[in-house]
Amino acid sequence: MQPSSALPREASFAAARKCVLVVEDELLIRLMLSDGLRDVGYRVIEACNSDEALVLMGTSVPDLIISDVRMPGSLDGLGLLAVVRETLPTLPVIITSGHLQATVATADGATQFVAKPYSLELVIKAVQNELAKAL
Repeated sequence: MQPSSALPREASFAAARKCVLVVEDELLIRLMLSDGLRDVGYRVIEACNSDEALVLMGTSVPDLIISDVRMPGSLDGLGLLAVVRETLPTLPVIITSGHLQATVATADGATQFVAKPYSLELVIKAVQNELAKAL
């Protein structure tokens, strides 16, 4: 997968210091998203469900989380979002779903919502925008 030509090189350099936690149960989507984020310089931690994400967050807090809504485990993506809002209220969280409306995700505390199916470029731009706000 090639990094997008629409993304400036400065973004890749700045991204190198940021860590993104990708929480997605669909392996191919998780790999596409994780590889694309790595291609533009982000450090990526991957989790296949909210339980794994919470364990990983216990050892390393990411700069941003991207989470699907529907996935196996004790919590869905909105449940994970609720836990994150309680413990790390300012951490940017991007929610993705093909089964949810943006208003529901943002009302629950997501900083951004990306509808599935999505383009990799769209998600990378969403990540860049959220991390730029956090500076």
